[in-house]
Amino acid sequence: MRLSDLRHFLALVFLHTLAAQEPSVAPASAVRFRAAALGHDVLLRDSGPVSSPGKFSLPPGGQELEMQPTTSTPYDRYFGSLRAVIAALDPQRATMAEACHLMKVGYSFQYVTRDPYRPDPPKLTKAQRAGDCKSKALWLYDSLADAGALFAIGKAEKNSRTSHAWVYWRNGGRWWILDCTDRIDPIAADSVSADRYIPYYSFGKNGAYRHPTTRANPPPGSVSVATTAVGEADRKKPR
Repeated sequence: MRLSDLRHFLALVFLHTLAAQEPSVAPASAVRFRAAALGHDVLLRDSGPVSSPGKFSLPPGGQELEMQPTTSTPYDRYFGSLRAVIAALDPQRATMAEACHLMKVGYSFQYVTRDPYRPDPPKLTKAQRAGDCKSKALWLYDSLADAGALFAIGKAEKNSRTSHAWVYWRNGGRWWILDCTDRIDPIAADSVSADRYIPYYSFGKNGAYRHPTTRANPPPGSVSVATTAVGEADRKKPR
């Protein structure tokens, strides 16, 4: 057999083998779906620890906020000062008068951001009489020292470009929003519209919790989430 004939024969055998091994061609829509799923998986891996269910109990009234225990949040790497406060907390029962007084004190603190990711320790916020929303909220949570309180991260308004921090406090059978960055008095959580004070995660003595917004539409990548959630660029005037 001539060399050219041999090459032709081997080429035919190779093509026949490939045709036998090749599966039927998938629809274009299926290919696009697989590509989208891969991208989603990569996004999840890039977003840091994904929330996983926890097994500890909800605080009293937790069902009203539709909370679910979780073992991790996108903010964990930034919240060492919060964990220290929670670990040292000696829970007590605060009164409404005490909460109102602390709100006014925290509201009087100057608004200053020292770290766009991490809240300042409460002692520093108190000594400087200054802090941003996450630092003020942590100072308030620590000062309140109430087992029925939660440090919350979310959005003050649905369409806000940045996120916000405040304290949820359980008193008199109701949840109260303590936002001493923007307000001087507590407001009942059940009195605000659905597009205001939307929580992503909250943290308390028993553990961390996630809220419906994170289950339906988790915030994107950990860096952008942490930046917007704990480092606002500006604040609205108090209402």
